Amino acid sequence: MLKDKPRTKYETVMLDLHQKIVSGKYPIDMQLPSEEKLQKIYQVSRITIRQAVDGLVADGLVERVQGKGSFVRKTHHIRRLLKRSSIESFSKTARESGFIPKIQVLKLEKIKATPEIQNNLKSDNKFVIHSLRLCYLDQDPAVIESNYYPLPRFANLINYDLQHSLYHIFHEHFDVKELADSESILKVSLANKEQSKLLKRSIGFPLYNLHNIIYDDRHQIVQYGIELINTDRYEFKI
Repeated sequence: MLKDKPRTKYETVMLDLHQKIVSGKYPIDMQLPSEEKLQKIYQVSRITIRQAVDGLVADGLVERVQGKGSFVRKTHHIRRLLKRSSIESFSKTARESGFIPKIQVLKLEKIKATPEIQNNLKSDNKFVIHSLRLCYLDQDPAVIESNYYPLPRFANLINYDLQHSLYHIFHEHFDVKELADSESILKVSLANKEQSKLLKRSIGFPLYNLHNIIYDDRHQIVQYGIELINTDRYEFKI
Protein backbone atom coordinates (compact mmCIF):
# COMPACT_ATOMS: atom_id res chain seq x y z
CA MET A 1 0.00 0.00 0.00
CA LEU A 2 1.40 3.39 -1.02
CA LYS A 3 1.90 5.91 1.73
CA ASP A 4 0.60 9.45 1.30
CA LYS A 5 3.24 11.99 0.46
CA PRO A 6 4.23 14.40 3.25
CA ARG A 7 2.35 17.70 3.12
CA THR A 8 4.13 20.68 1.64
CA LYS A 9 4.40 23.87 3.69
CA TYR A 10 1.69 25.60 1.70
CA GLU A 11 -0.67 22.61 2.10
CA THR A 12 -0.11 22.67 5.86
CA VAL A 13 -0.92 26.40 6.02
CA MET A 14 -3.92 26.03 3.70
CA LEU A 15 -5.41 23.18 5.75
CA ASP A 16 -5.01 25.13 8.99
CA LEU A 17 -6.69 28.19 7.47
CA HIS A 18 -9.43 25.95 6.08
CA GLN A 19 -10.06 24.53 9.55
CA LYS A 20 -10.25 28.03 11.04
CA ILE A 21 -12.84 28.99 8.41
CA VAL A 22 -14.94 25.84 8.88
CA SER A 23 -14.81 26.14 12.69
CA GLY A 24 -15.94 29.78 12.55
CA LYS A 25 -12.74 31.28 13.93
CA TYR A 26 -12.61 33.18 10.64
CA PRO A 27 -16.36 33.73 10.03
CA ILE A 28 -18.10 34.65 6.77
CA ASP A 29 -17.17 38.12 5.45
CA MET A 30 -14.20 38.40 7.80
CA GLN A 31 -10.97 39.62 6.26
CA LEU A 32 -8.09 37.19 6.62
CA PRO A 33 -4.90 38.49 8.25
CA SER A 34 -2.52 40.16 5.83
CA GLU A 35 0.21 38.12 4.11
CA GLU A 36 2.75 39.73 6.40
CA LYS A 37 0.80 38.69 9.53
CA LEU A 38 0.26 35.17 8.20
CA GLN A 39 4.00 34.91 7.56
CA LYS A 40 4.66 35.66 11.22
CA ILE A 41 1.94 33.26 12.40
CA TYR A 42 3.16 30.30 10.33
CA GLN A 43 6.86 31.19 10.05
CA VAL A 44 6.97 30.62 6.29
CA SER A 45 7.75 32.69 3.21
CA ARG A 46 5.34 35.10 1.54
CA ILE A 47 5.28 32.80 -1.54
CA THR A 48 4.07 29.93 0.66
CA ILE A 49 1.33 32.14 2.15
CA ARG A 50 0.28 33.26 -1.30
CA GLN A 51 0.07 29.66 -2.54
CA ALA A 52 -2.04 28.69 0.49
CA VAL A 53 -4.49 31.57 -0.02
CA ASP A 54 -4.57 30.83 -3.77
CA GLY A 55 -5.70 27.31 -2.89
CA LEU A 56 -8.51 28.64 -0.69
CA VAL A 57 -9.59 31.02 -3.47
CA ALA A 58 -9.60 28.15 -6.00
CA ASP A 59 -11.67 26.06 -3.57
CA GLY A 60 -14.25 28.86 -3.27
CA LEU A 61 -13.71 29.51 0.43
CA VAL A 62 -11.95 32.86 0.06
CA GLU A 63 -12.42 35.83 -2.26
CA ARG A 64 -9.74 38.40 -3.05
CA VAL A 65 -10.98 41.98 -3.24
CA GLN A 66 -8.57 44.24 -5.10
CA GLY A 67 -7.04 46.88 -2.86
CA LYS A 68 -8.69 45.48 0.28
CA GLY A 69 -7.48 41.93 0.91
CA SER A 70 -8.86 38.39 1.15
CA PHE A 71 -12.28 37.67 2.66
CA VAL A 72 -14.09 34.52 3.76
CA ARG A 73 -16.79 33.65 1.26
CA LYS A 74 -20.26 32.36 2.10
CA THR A 75 -20.84 28.83 0.81
CA HIS A 76 -24.24 27.21 0.38
CA HIS A 77 -24.30 23.83 2.19
CA ILE A 78 -26.46 20.73 2.11
CA ARG A 79 -27.39 19.40 5.54
CA ARG A 80 -27.64 15.65 5.92
CA LEU A 81 -28.68 13.62 8.93
CA LEU A 82 -25.88 11.07 9.40
CA LYS A 83 -28.15 8.15 10.34
CA ARG A 84 -30.36 8.62 7.28
CA SER A 85 -27.86 10.16 4.86
CA SER A 86 -26.84 6.86 3.29
CA ILE A 87 -30.35 5.97 2.16
CA GLU A 88 -31.44 9.39 0.96
CA SER A 89 -31.46 10.13 -2.76
CA PHE A 90 -28.70 12.56 -3.73
CA SER A 91 -30.94 14.31 -6.26
CA LYS A 92 -33.85 14.61 -3.82
CA THR A 93 -31.64 15.99 -1.04
CA ALA A 94 -29.97 18.44 -3.43
CA ARG A 95 -33.28 19.80 -4.73
CA GLU A 96 -34.64 20.20 -1.20
CA SER A 97 -31.57 22.35 -0.42
CA GLY A 98 -32.10 24.57 -3.47
CA PHE A 99 -29.52 23.03 -5.83
CA ILE A 100 -29.86 21.66 -9.35
CA PRO A 101 -28.38 18.13 -9.21
CA LYS A 102 -26.55 16.30 -11.98
CA ILE A 103 -24.94 12.86 -11.96
CA GLN A 104 -22.15 11.70 -14.27
CA VAL A 105 -21.48 7.95 -14.47
CA LEU A 106 -17.72 7.37 -14.70
CA LYS A 107 -17.75 3.57 -14.42
CA LEU A 108 -20.30 0.76 -14.38
CA GLU A 109 -18.68 -2.65 -14.50
CA LYS A 110 -18.36 -6.16 -13.12
CA ILE A 111 -15.13 -6.44 -11.15
CA LYS A 112 -13.33 -8.93 -8.92
CA ALA A 113 -14.24 -8.44 -5.27
CA THR A 114 -11.51 -7.73 -2.75
CA PRO A 115 -11.70 -9.39 0.70
CA GLU A 116 -12.81 -6.02 2.13
CA ILE A 117 -15.70 -5.77 -0.33
CA GLN A 118 -16.73 -9.38 0.30
CA ASN A 119 -16.65 -8.77 4.04
CA ASN A 120 -18.79 -5.62 3.82
CA LEU A 121 -21.30 -7.26 1.46
CA LYS A 122 -21.25 -10.43 3.62
CA SER A 123 -20.78 -12.43 0.43
CA ASP A 124 -18.24 -14.99 -0.78
CA ASN A 125 -18.97 -14.24 -4.45
CA LYS A 126 -15.71 -13.50 -6.27
CA PHE A 127 -17.30 -10.72 -8.35
CA VAL A 128 -19.48 -7.64 -7.76
CA ILE A 129 -21.05 -4.87 -9.78
CA HIS A 130 -19.23 -1.56 -9.26
CA SER A 131 -20.43 1.95 -10.10
CA LEU A 132 -18.43 5.15 -9.87
CA ARG A 133 -20.46 8.36 -10.11
CA LEU A 134 -19.62 12.05 -9.85
CA CYS A 135 -22.45 14.10 -8.34
CA TYR A 136 -22.82 17.83 -9.07
CA LEU A 137 -24.57 20.69 -7.28
CA ASP A 138 -25.29 23.55 -9.72
CA GLN A 139 -22.48 22.34 -12.03
CA ASP A 140 -20.04 22.13 -9.08
CA PRO A 141 -18.73 18.58 -8.48
CA ALA A 142 -19.45 17.74 -4.84
CA VAL A 143 -19.41 13.96 -4.31
CA ILE A 144 -17.44 11.00 -5.68
CA GLU A 145 -19.65 7.99 -5.08
CA SER A 146 -18.20 4.47 -5.38
CA ASN A 147 -20.75 1.68 -4.81
CA TYR A 148 -20.55 -2.13 -4.82
CA TYR A 149 -23.62 -4.33 -5.37
CA PRO A 150 -23.82 -8.06 -4.54
CA LEU A 151 -24.18 -10.77 -7.16
CA PRO A 152 -26.19 -12.50 -8.43
CA ARG A 153 -29.01 -10.22 -7.22
CA PHE A 154 -27.82 -7.09 -9.06
CA ALA A 155 -26.24 -8.70 -12.14
CA ASN A 156 -28.55 -6.78 -14.50
CA LEU A 157 -27.80 -3.39 -12.92
CA ILE A 158 -25.01 -2.98 -15.45
CA ASN A 159 -27.71 -2.50 -18.14
CA TYR A 160 -29.36 0.52 -16.50
CA ASP A 161 -28.74 4.25 -16.75
CA LEU A 162 -27.38 5.30 -13.36
CA GLN A 163 -27.52 9.02 -14.16
CA HIS A 164 -30.89 8.94 -12.44
CA SER A 165 -32.04 7.74 -9.03
CA LEU A 166 -30.47 4.44 -7.99
CA TYR A 167 -33.24 3.86 -5.51
CA HIS A 168 -35.94 4.21 -8.16
CA ILE A 169 -34.13 1.52 -10.20
CA PHE A 170 -33.88 -0.71 -7.12
CA HIS A 171 -37.60 -0.32 -6.46
CA GLU A 172 -38.81 -0.77 -10.04
CA HIS A 173 -36.49 -3.53 -11.25
CA PHE A 174 -34.90 -5.34 -8.29
CA ASP A 175 -37.80 -5.84 -5.88
CA VAL A 176 -36.40 -3.46 -3.27
CA LYS A 177 -39.58 -2.21 -1.66
CA GLU A 178 -37.83 0.02 0.86
CA LEU A 179 -34.32 1.00 1.95
CA ALA A 180 -34.76 0.43 5.62
CA ASP A 181 -31.44 0.82 7.43
CA SER A 182 -27.78 1.65 7.06
CA GLU A 183 -24.49 1.30 8.89
CA SER A 184 -22.31 4.38 8.42
CA ILE A 185 -18.79 5.42 9.37
CA LEU A 186 -17.83 9.06 8.82
CA LYS A 187 -14.19 10.14 8.70
CA VAL A 188 -12.20 12.94 7.11
CA SER A 189 -9.52 12.36 4.49
CA LEU A 190 -7.44 14.61 2.24
CA ALA A 191 -7.97 14.73 -1.52
CA ASN A 192 -5.29 13.04 -3.60
CA LYS A 193 -4.37 14.13 -7.11
CA GLU A 194 -7.11 12.15 -8.85
CA GLN A 195 -9.82 13.14 -6.36
CA SER A 196 -8.84 16.81 -6.45
CA LYS A 197 -9.07 16.77 -10.25
CA LEU A 198 -12.56 15.24 -10.23
CA LEU A 199 -13.88 17.53 -7.48
CA LYS A 200 -12.06 20.64 -8.77
CA ARG A 201 -10.48 21.28 -5.38
CA SER A 202 -6.84 21.55 -4.36
CA ILE A 203 -4.70 18.51 -3.51
CA GLY A 204 -5.02 17.98 0.23
CA PHE A 205 -8.50 19.53 0.41
CA PRO A 206 -10.43 17.98 3.36
CA LEU A 207 -13.17 15.55 2.30
CA TYR A 208 -15.81 13.75 4.28
CA ASN A 209 -15.14 10.04 3.81
CA LEU A 210 -18.43 8.22 4.34
CA HIS A 211 -18.51 4.40 4.30
CA ASN A 212 -21.97 2.84 4.39
CA ILE A 213 -23.75 -0.46 4.08
CA ILE A 214 -27.39 -0.20 3.04
CA TYR A 215 -30.11 -2.77 3.75
CA ASP A 216 -33.59 -3.33 2.39
CA ASP A 217 -36.68 -4.02 4.48
CA ARG A 218 -35.80 -7.75 4.60
CA HIS A 219 -32.38 -6.83 6.02
CA GLN A 220 -30.60 -7.94 2.87
CA ILE A 221 -27.60 -5.87 1.79
CA VAL A 222 -28.32 -3.71 -1.24
CA GLN A 223 -24.96 -1.95 -1.51
CA TYR A 224 -21.68 -1.12 0.14
CA GLY A 225 -20.55 2.38 -0.71
CA ILE A 226 -17.85 4.95 -0.19
CA GLU A 227 -18.62 8.65 -0.68
CA LEU A 228 -15.93 11.33 -0.84
CA ILE A 229 -17.74 14.61 -0.17
CA ASN A 230 -16.53 18.21 -0.39
CA THR A 231 -16.53 19.63 3.14
CA ASP A 232 -17.42 23.08 1.83
CA ARG A 233 -20.69 21.75 0.41
CA TYR A 234 -22.02 19.45 3.13
CA GLU A 235 -22.80 19.55 6.82
CA PHE A 236 -23.73 16.44 8.80
CA LYS A 237 -26.11 16.33 11.74
CA ILE A 238 -25.55 13.54 14.23
